[in-house]
Amino acid sequence: MDRRRFFTAALKVGLLALAGLVGFGCEQKEAAQGPPPPMVTVAKPIKKEIVEWEYFTAQTQAVDTVTITPRVTGYIDNITFKEGDIVNFGDLLFVIDPRPYQASLDQAKGQLQQALAQQKLDNANLERAQDLYTRNVIAKQDFDTTAAQKYVADATVVADQAGVEAAQLNLDFTQIRSPIHGRIGVQLVNRGNLVQANTTQLTTLVSIDPIYVYFYVDQASVMRYRQAVRAGKWPNTGQPLPVWLHLESEEGYPHQGIVDFVNNAFDPNTSTLQVRGRFPNLDGYLLPGTFGTVRIAGTPKFEGILIADRSIGTDQNQKFVVVVQPDGLTKYQTVETGPIVEGLRVIRSGLSGDETVIVEGIGKVRPNIKVKAEPTEMTKYATEELAIETHVNAGSPDVASGASGDGAQSRKAESTVNAGNDKNPLSAQRPTRSEGNGKNE
Repeated sequence: MDRRRFFTAALKVGLLALAGLVGFGCEQKEAAQGPPPPMVTVAKPIKKEIVEWEYFTAQTQAVDTVTITPRVTGYIDNITFKEGDIVNFGDLLFVIDPRPYQASLDQAKGQLQQALAQQKLDNANLERAQDLYTRNVIAKQDFDTTAAQKYVADATVVADQAGVEAAQLNLDFTQIRSPIHGRIGVQLVNRGNLVQANTTQLTTLVSIDPIYVYFYVDQASVMRYRQAVRAGKWPNTGQPLPVWLHLESEEGYPHQGIVDFVNNAFDPNTSTLQVRGRFPNLDGYLLPGTFGTVRIAGTPKFEGILIADRSIGTDQNQKFVVVVQPDGLTKYQTVETGPIVEGLRVIRSGLSGDETVIVEGIGKVRPNIKVKAEPTEMTKYATEELAIETHVNAGSPDVASGASGDGAQSRKAESTVNAGNDKNPLSAQRPTRSEGNGKNE
C-alpha cells in the first residue's frame, strides 16, 4: 500500500513538471514572435492652390480732421447743429454776435466814400493845374503839389477799399461754416460764451468717405515682398495692392481697400514700415480711431501641401512627420511648416504631397518598424480653430515695440477662392464664410 502511494505521488510530480516545461516552451515561442505591429491612422496630404496672408494690427484714421476755431472774437449768438450729425460743406455751425462787425463795416464804407469824394476833387484840381501850368500861369511847384495831392487821394481810396473788404471778412467770419463734409463732434462752448479769435476750440469735424487705415509691417515681410517683386514672381506689379480689414465682432474681412501709401523709411526703434490703406466708407460705418486687423497677400498664388497639425512632431527645434513607406516601414521626414489654411498646416518643404502620413498613433512608432495602417481623409483632422485670429505682427509704434521684439512673424494662408480670379491672385474679392465651422472657404 505504501509503495502504491509512492508511485502515485511520483506520477503527479512528473506530470506537473511536464506541464511546466510545455508552458515555458510556449512562452519562449511567443517571446520570439514579438508584439503585433501597432495600429496607426494614415492619410494623404492635400494639394491645392493657396495664398499666404500677412496679418497686422491696424487703426483707422480720418482723411481730414478739422478743429473748428473762430476767426474773430465775440460772443456765441447761435449754435445750429446737433452733436454727432453729418454736415455738408458750407453748412452753418456757429454764429458770433455780428453787430460790432456790422458797425465796423459801415464805418469802413463811410471812410471809403470820403476818400472817393476827395479823390474826385483832387482829380479836378489836377486838371485845372495842368491847364494853368501849360499857360505858365502857375509855378512848377504849385503844379507838383496838386499832382501829389491827387496821388495821395488815390492811395487813400485803395486803403479804404481794403478796409471795407477786411470789415466784410470779419462780418462773414461771424458765421462759422463747415469746411468739409463729415461728422461733427461735441460742442465745446455754449451760447453766450465769449470766444477768442484763433484760440478757443469750438468743436471737431472728421471726414467720412474715404477713410485711412494705418498699419506697420515688419522688416522681414517688407524685404521678402521686395525680393519677390525683383525676381518677377508677383503678377500685376505696379498696380494698387488690395488689402482687407476686420474689426472686432465681424466675420471674415468684409472691408476692402487698396494700399495707397508706403513710408520712405523704417522706424529705427521698431524696424517696422508704416503702410496706409484707403477704404471706401460711404455709409460712415468705419469710425476714426478704431483698432482692427488687416490682411494682405504675402505670396502670389501657388500650389501648397496641407496636413493636419496633429501629424507633426517636434524634435528640439526641428519639425517632422512619420511617413509609411510602400513596404509598410515607417520613416521620419523633416519638414518646414508654414501657416494654417482651412485648419490644415502648410508644408513648405520636406513633402511632395504623394506620401502617406501618420495622423494618429505617431507616439507609438519608431523609425523602420512595421505598422498596420488604417487610411482616412486628411480633412477630418482640420483644426477647429476660430475663423478670425488676431496676429500681432507689428502694430502702432507703441504696440509694435512689444509685439515684434523677438522678430517672430505671424503668417497664415487661405484658399485662393478668397484671393481673386485666376488673372489676378490679389484681386479684391471678399471672403465667403462657411456655416459649418466658421473657417474661411
